[in-house]
Order: sequence, then structure tokens, then C-alpha cells
Amino acid sequence: RFGAKNITWQLAESVLIDGDRVICTPGGTEALVAALNKNTGETVWTAKLPDDRASYCTPIIANHNGHRILLTGTARNIIGVDPDSGKLLWSFAHKVPWDIHAVTPVYGAGLVYYTGGDGVGGGALELSPDGSSVTSKWTDTTLDCLHHGVVLVDGYLYGTGYKSGGKLVCLEMATGKVMWTSKEVREGMTVAADGMLYVYEGPKAGTVNLVKASPAGFERAGRFTVTEGTNQHWAHPAIANGRLYIRHGDALVAYAVSAK
Repeated sequence: RFGAKNITWQLAESVLIDGDRVICTPGGTEALVAALNKNTGETVWTAKLPDDRASYCTPIIANHNGHRILLTGTARNIIGVDPDSGKLLWSFAHKVPWDIHAVTPVYGAGLVYYTGGDGVGGGALELSPDGSSVTSKWTDTTLDCLHHGVVLVDGYLYGTGYKSGGKLVCLEMATGKVMWTSKEVREGMTVAADGMLYVYEGPKAGTVNLVKASPAGFERAGRFTVTEGTNQHWAHPAIANGRLYIRHGDALVAYAVSAK
């Protein structure tokens, strides 16, 4: 429908449900991003950007000064779109190897954090008051997260770097200052809950690390190894209602993680 082609490692975004719409990134000549009626599949709006295509990024909608802004990464850009009309508000060019933008942008206090792997890293974009434009605030190459996810906790960003075997990194969101790095935890899918980081190391280790989300330094509170399932450890964990859910191959395991 949108003149799109599949990409190198196949489409991997999770589509976003927004009211009666489902928002996705076809990456075609007729729609870089599109909103469909979730009940009928009919096109509600499209956003175009010439010479760009889909990457592996799941979009989010941020609320900035009362303005809703759809944020995502494409093959060549970080973009902001009006999720109600489909108007492309802005695009920020960010060149990454193999066109891999697979980390969902993070919004906090008027800033949009973005990153790519293979030593490229990312930075923060400062949104204008109405969200219609951005300017570069700072850049960083330490947290070069490839596809493992970055979380924001109390003003600090946490995620794993990709180059040289990986490392866990803490950045200050406002300034990009590197607070600490640790090779105690390598490449890992990172989620957060109740002031703690859950980092699921892959693709071979299968170790889940519980780390305190603190800019003061690395402090591990526990770890265990996922033994159920087969093949590589790639899936992103999810936390809901006091349980940590991890998929490994055909196995889905739930762990009780709430305080007793």
C-alpha cells in the first residue's frame, strides 16, 4: 500500500496503539510513518520523508508542554510527528552503520535522547516550547546501545554500550555527563522498576542482573541465569504486577520480583 520494502533484519518494531489508531513505520515512498484505523485497517494519515525508510525502532508518544509528539528512529533520522494529524514536525539526521536505529527515543524534561550502536552513540535534542523543532543539546559515544533499550530513572539514563564487548553506562540526562561505566554487566536488555535495573545479558550469557539505579556508582543487588528455553537470549523482558517476564526461545518464564 505504501510502496515499502522489507529491511535487512526484517521488520522488528512493536506497533503503537493510540486510541482508535495503530501507528507503524512502513518506511515506504508513500508513508514513512502511518496511522491506521485499528478496527478496519484503513489509512488515517501518513507522514512522508523522501529518501528515508524504516529501521527497527518502536515509537512512543511524549507529552511536551501539553503537546503530544510521536517520537521514533528511522534508517537515517530521529523524527517527531504530530500523532493526531500525521504532520512531520521535525527530523534530525543521525547516521548509523547498517541503518540500525533500534532503541526507542527517551523523553524527559524537554529533551529527547537517541542512540545507535557500533561506537556511534547518540545525544539529546532540546525541543522548542511547542515541540515543532529541535536543537542538539549534547552528544555522547559512551552509551552506544544497539537494540537493548535505554531507561530514564530520576534524571539519569541507563543502558548497555555495544562496542568492545559491552558495558553498563549511566549518563546524566540534562548534560550527557558520564556518571559511571562498568564491565561487570555487558550487552543486555535493560528495563527498570522501583529504582532498580533489570539487565538481561545476551546473546549467550542469559544472566539477569539486578542493579541499583543510582548515579553514585555500580551496585549489583543480585543475579541469576535463565535456564529454560533454547538458542540465543534476545528478547526484551517486561515487568508487570510484581512479576518479571522473560522469553527465551519457546519458553516464557515469570519471576516474582516484588518486595515480600
